[in-house]
Amino acid sequence: MNRRNRPRRAALVLALLVLAAIVTGVAASAATTVIPRQLTGKWGLPNPQLVMVVGPRGKVNISKGAPWHKAGWYHTKFSRVTAHKHHGRLSISGPRSCSGTGTYSWKIWYEGPLGRGYQLAFTKIHDACKLRVNLWTGDNFGRNTRW
Repeated sequence: MNRRNRPRRAALVLALLVLAAIVTGVAASAATTVIPRQLTGKWGLPNPQLVMVVGPRGKVNISKGAPWHKAGWYHTKFSRVTAHKHHGRLSISGPRSCSGTGTYSWKIWYEGPLGRGYQLAFTKIHDACKLRVNLWTGDNFGRNTRW
């Protein structure tokens, strides 16, 4: 091996290792922000009328009141989502008045053709923000197909 080529080869190997680390990190990061398909879409609460729209990258918009198309919106984000068949854990950041993130478990189930259809419920694991806890827990969100 030529002595002049050693530093070049070492630099090339180092550059390839750095590139591989970056690509692996980006792939791992993307894997934690992709929301499971069954969790995305429009969900709602009948009373008070509330609509939640969950995007595939974790962006969540929740209406503040009825009628939902004229109301203001809370903007939040789901992250660190783990998913098993129809349940898992996630972190929720936002709305603007809440600092930090809260950790919740989520669960989806089906209440038959004569029941209320698909239901989504969140259970608080850890969250210091009372507004976020009140927004996410309590009643179950139903799959919203009317809008």
